[in-house]
Amino acid sequence: MTIRPSEFADARFSSAKWPRAEWRGVYCDLVRRMVTDMDVQVTEEKRSVDATVLRLPGLGVSDSRTTAFRTTRSRAMTKGTDDYIFFMCLEGAATFSHLGRETSIEAGQAILLPSCDPHVIERAMSHHLFITIPKAALGPMAANADAALMTPISCVGEKFSLLASYVRLLMQEPDLAASELCWLAANHIQDLVAVVIGATQDATEVATGRGIRAARLRAIKADIESNLASGDVGSEVLAGRHRVSSRYVRKLFEGEGTSLSQFVLGRRLALVCRKLADPRLVHRTIGAIAFDAGFGDLSTFNHAFRRHFGMTPSEARQSVAVQHAPLASGARTGQARQSATGEAAT
Repeated sequence: MTIRPSEFADARFSSAKWPRAEWRGVYCDLVRRMVTDMDVQVTEEKRSVDATVLRLPGLGVSDSRTTAFRTTRSRAMTKGTDDYIFFMCLEGAATFSHLGRETSIEAGQAILLPSCDPHVIERAMSHHLFITIPKAALGPMAANADAALMTPISCVGEKFSLLASYVRLLMQEPDLAASELCWLAANHIQDLVAVVIGATQDATEVATGRGIRAARLRAIKADIESNLASGDVGSEVLAGRHRVSSRYVRKLFEGEGTSLSQFVLGRRLALVCRKLADPRLVHRTIGAIAFDAGFGDLSTFNHAFRRHFGMTPSEARQSVAVQHAPLASGARTGQARQSATGEAAT
């Protein structure tokens, strides 16, 4: 079965979207193209797969929640491959069979195995991250990657959390795989995997200033976005939640040529701007919207908004209203009303 690009433009797959007779083939094709070649066998009557896959230079990443099933890589499927497969179990359990050796892992553990050998993975109902990395990239960074093969790796702690959260945040980035940042993202993931399985001293130093730094910064930015309204986005509070020093938090933003306060202000202003443009919030006052975004003083908000956007909040809202005027005037027709509200006129 061939994947139609329009159906997987965002590289996400849900078995619920497909008839029972078709979902297995579609899922296999998707993972072959994005991660690695394999065959899937369902091991229980109830089946469900919800997966997000991301292909970066040299890397394949899959974040999946599944019911129990078995994946197999045959000898024929391994030809021409020379990657490491890093499998992290976030929930549930999995058992791996590789060259006569069997190893099981559970939530909070990971395992490394070579893609160049046949193997079988038996998964219970689970949530897992699956990453393929070229041996040529990971080998020099790891203290002894071959010694780690088929050995459960404890992933409890900050290093594992950084890797898992960084991958998830990357998967939320639209069109990341097609952007120039895809190369940086691939390097960052390689850094984080190397640190988790045991990196050399030189690789650890590189990762500290590259992959680990990028993962922490992205996690802190996501934290800020989630807590703009509450106001809990000061350096001390963020440092406590991410278990680093407040000075380190400030230095992360300084490294990007800005400051924590400037970043927070920019995100709050962007949030207000989005809400002013939302026709569903036309009944909300500008002051209420500003307070919802975390601003505590309207005078400060008005000054910052005008300086940033070159107009007052009222002018910004009016500008949006003018842009939507043709739609609003046409809303008297059933077609326009349906496009604006999702409901046909009666």
